[in-house]
Amino acid sequence: MEESLKLAAMRLLGRREYTRLELSKKLLLREADPREVEQILDDFESNGWLDDHRYAEAYIRTKRHRFGMRKIFQDLESRGVAKSIISEYREEVLKGDLDAAKLVWTKKYSVKPDGPSAWAKQARFLVNRGFDQSTVRAVLSDPNCTDDQNDL
Repeated sequence: MEESLKLAAMRLLGRREYTRLELSKKLLLREADPREVEQILDDFESNGWLDDHRYAEAYIRTKRHRFGMRKIFQDLESRGVAKSIISEYREEVLKGDLDAAKLVWTKKYSVKPDGPSAWAKQARFLVNRGFDQSTVRAVLSDPNCTDDQNDL
């Protein structure tokens, strides 16, 4: 049973990165012994096949241009990445937050809000994508975020 459990874990990791928590849940769904699962996960971590740092890097890289720091960190935490690992990437994610917010806003809207209700709607959209209020204000007040950017 242990060998087939190891093979299942290797197959899962061959498809994509997993956190320790995610892989543990997947293996426990197979009605495996929790001690066996922990032993396999320890072995995989010692061999470098399972790494929450690597998972966090990959996750941030794929989600960076669609979501804000708040959402990314919340998702990482819910997937079992330790807060200490998440805090290591805080500065990297914060650096690109304004650019990511502008990109997300531009894909959805190309015109500045023309009134309070339009401003609120666009602000809600960005907040729901995980951007903080200061970033939202910066995007919606940036004169470069308009539909006539090609006035060269």
